[in-house]
Amino acid sequence: MITIDVILPLAIADTYTYSVPDGVSCPEAGMRVLVPLGRKTITGLVYRKHSQDADDSVWENIRIREIIEVLDSQPIVLPSQLELWRWMADYYLCTLGEVMVAALPARLLDNDYTARTEVYVSLHPRYTDIEQLQSVFDSLKRAPKQARLLEYFLELSDAFDGASHAVEQRQLIEYSGESTAVLRTLVEKQILCTTHEVVSRIPSYDTDIEPAHPLTAQQQRAADEIQAGFNEGKVCLLHGVTSSGKTEVYIHLIRRMLDSGKHVLYLVPEIALTTQLTDRLKHVFGKQLGVYHSRFSDMERVEIYNDLLTSREPKVILSARSGVFLPFANLGLVIVDEEHDSSFKQQDPAPRYHARSVAVVMAHAAQANVLLGTATPAIESYYNASIGKYKLIQMPERYAGLSLPSITIIDLKQQYHRKEMYEHFADPLVERIRGQLAQGKQIIIFLNRRGYAPYISCRKCGYVPKCCNCDVSLTYHKRTNSLVCHYCGYTTTAPTACPNCSGDGVPANNVQRGDSVWRDYGAGTERIEDEVNLLFPEARVARMDMDTTRNKNSHQRLINSFARHEVDILIGTQMVTKGLHFNDVSLVAVLNADSMMQSPDFRSYERAFQMLEQVAGRAGRTGSQGEVIIQSFQPDNPLYAFLREHNYAAFYKEQLKERKAFRFPPFYRLIVLTLKHRDYSRLDSASRELSQRLQTAFGNRCSGIIIPPVARVQNMHLRTIRLRIEANASFTQAKALVTQHIRYVQSLPNCKGTIIQPDVDPM
Repeated sequence: MITIDVILPLAIADTYTYSVPDGVSCPEAGMRVLVPLGRKTITGLVYRKHSQDADDSVWENIRIREIIEVLDSQPIVLPSQLELWRWMADYYLCTLGEVMVAALPARLLDNDYTARTEVYVSLHPRYTDIEQLQSVFDSLKRAPKQARLLEYFLELSDAFDGASHAVEQRQLIEYSGESTAVLRTLVEKQILCTTHEVVSRIPSYDTDIEPAHPLTAQQQRAADEIQAGFNEGKVCLLHGVTSSGKTEVYIHLIRRMLDSGKHVLYLVPEIALTTQLTDRLKHVFGKQLGVYHSRFSDMERVEIYNDLLTSREPKVILSARSGVFLPFANLGLVIVDEEHDSSFKQQDPAPRYHARSVAVVMAHAAQANVLLGTATPAIESYYNASIGKYKLIQMPERYAGLSLPSITIIDLKQQYHRKEMYEHFADPLVERIRGQLAQGKQIIIFLNRRGYAPYISCRKCGYVPKCCNCDVSLTYHKRTNSLVCHYCGYTTTAPTACPNCSGDGVPANNVQRGDSVWRDYGAGTERIEDEVNLLFPEARVARMDMDTTRNKNSHQRLINSFARHEVDILIGTQMVTKGLHFNDVSLVAVLNADSMMQSPDFRSYERAFQMLEQVAGRAGRTGSQGEVIIQSFQPDNPLYAFLREHNYAAFYKEQLKERKAFRFPPFYRLIVLTLKHRDYSRLDSASRELSQRLQTAFGNRCSGIIIPPVARVQNMHLRTIRLRIEANASFTQAKALVTQHIRYVQSLPNCKGTIIQPDVDPM
């Protein structure tokens, strides 16, 4: 009997063993198979095959079910990918099935290879020369629509030499303005004929190739140092200030790698970044460029996946974090741009991986090089460079000798005291914006909160509408007159009357301030957009946040519109902080910087510094020095002193002292366990049991039970437990102990049904 271990796309602890029927060729590791599971049929992936046993008595007392069908003739997952999956499952304390679901486009698990087809129109084969068509036109004198459609077809197909080329039906109908019924009549008369042809969904960047720009002295020095680091087998960390020209260095390294026949993976944290980068890279690499991210349809991702699997041509793939799962058979270089960004960390569902860490592991296995690039390195990455684990390369000057932007802090306490405020804008900021608009410049306004107001409250009784599924207030969205939970997505129409005291009013989005029973508090990007339109009626204003960029190409349209100077003021959340390049942005305004430092998270200051330095870097990228104005109630906060000097090194040293004192990374490794249950009593029992066992095993490394700020999400009560493990201790043994205790607690009758989610290296 031949048996195979199969990964199933489920959160089960191990693989399932199946037998291969007699007469069926044994599938190799990485092939998909159709297998029975209970009464269902499911698509699994062969993890490994066992050699045929000489003695089948091993399986006498074990029921081994047979596979139903082998779905592939060749593996769709490479051995190197399977090794990476196993590492991810072990390191991030999840299952192979969960990694498989994240790694493969869903259509590969659904067993759909449905190809995309288009209808093409061509001349009927009986017409071999142009003279024959004259009689056709004579017969169509009383059918002008048919004659006109035929004329358009001949124009598009260049059929005048008698060798007609097929024309896409959709293009022909749009070009001619005629209907498909007219075309159908010509087909029935055997004048034209149609065929269905398979077409690719993969975007093709078939454009004129331009040589890469020559490197400046600083860029060339950085490229040489990076190559030296690669030769030493080290991960390289490129710390270059905003607008120092890091991307041009990447381009030269990519070209060198493609010329040697290798694949390159270029990771960026946000889909929004792919828009400008694609435009830039396609002119340098043309058809060698591929793009892969979650905004593509699943079938588009399947085609890109299969193209990379079957082609050995050198390619550079520009991708968000999911690019680490692609089948690179000849990987030479991985670039992680904006490596500090928390978007590289997958939060939910499992595997809760960090793409930067996975990229380093996959590159090491492939003997490929890794380059991490950023203007604001992650504390852990900079620490690795300081101890010699990574090689640090510095680019301290902006391209073309431009100055870093000046930073001004406006004291909001004084502004409110003097009554020099218009809603959420201090008077000095308003004047600076007016001045820049008068000079034809563009402005970015940054506020990391979407919606109109974080919450609304009844003027009579103080009632605040809350989510029915989560312990959080509902955010008010004025455009849709709705209340939305930003945790679970629950949405309801904003009520006219207060459901608590029955206070009557009118909908908040239809009245002037004070006329409604509801009072709104705080501000999101939607409200700031309204205020900007009132303050600067002559300006063209756009907003970039999750609400305005839900559609597939909405990011691209917004960015292109701003780049073409069709928008004067761009208001946005953190989307506007990351790596975007605009020539005419002279001023960046940050409306509420303090909120970024108020979250109960040891990384809050690091994130605030990174976000503020990054958004500041959007100003003054060409021409004169840019300006950044930050509104704050804490103008004396030490973080602003580091920011004014753009002094990352000093900020890093200060943060490192705190990290060491309070036992945080990079000196300790973290594991956060989140426990969930709909039944509060069962959750309480499980939390107490697990906490006690972990405290016995780990001592003061275990935090005990923590009640999170939002203690109920999607009707699930939450508790967390944090473990700190010394960096020089065995992390593998620690995780094995954690897994053992989790399984024990979940097996207890009074804890049954408790979900326990481990998050290794949480962000």
